[in-house]
Amino acid sequence: MDANRRKKQLNKKTVIAGSPKRAERGPTKSTVGIIKGWPRRHPIFLFLVVFAALMGLFYFFTTVTSFYNNRFIPWYHCYIAFFSGTILDFLGQDITVRGASIFSPRFSVQIIRGCDAIEPVALFICAVLAFPASFSKKISGIIVGTLLLMILNLVRIVSLFLIGVYLPRIVDVMHIEVWQVLFIFSALIFWVFWLLWAIQNQSQTRGVLIRR
Repeated sequence: MDANRRKKQLNKKTVIAGSPKRAERGPTKSTVGIIKGWPRRHPIFLFLVVFAALMGLFYFFTTVTSFYNNRFIPWYHCYIAFFSGTILDFLGQDITVRGASIFSPRFSVQIIRGCDAIEPVALFICAVLAFPASFSKKISGIIVGTLLLMILNLVRIVSLFLIGVYLPRIVDVMHIEVWQVLFIFSALIFWVFWLLWAIQNQSQTRGVLIRR
């Protein structure tokens, strides 16, 4: 009996001595693995960081670039005035377009910064780029969303001009309190619709790949 007990104790010691200690195994996850897995664990934070960085680059570019401020913006404002004036002329308004201004005997508007839809478009584009989706979906969303926001901006200018002609008392309210908020809200709504479309397509594509 004593011999058997000694054998068992020797076997236990051998197993314990041969098993690796937990302290000697080191960390279970490498630093590279933690960095790679970080976006999956914090997707919202990563989206906000990328979005803020892209918007910062946009404002930096629009502030320091002379071509953007001295050439592109004046040309773009004239383009908006031309198309808005064309729509107003089609609606029977007696208007004259001169540069970035639209004149009539009863009312006039001038296209300036804040009335060109550039910031809402930049907001939409940066939100699309910051979301992890395929490049083709991002390009499609940027093209469609930008065109819709440009068309909506023409609707805004035409409606403000008509309000200035027929309801001049509320033109300031419509311009500052209604259309500005509505335009930013529209950019967010367009992005949400694009987001739902992109996610739905991703899930459908994964389903097809799994079936194959």
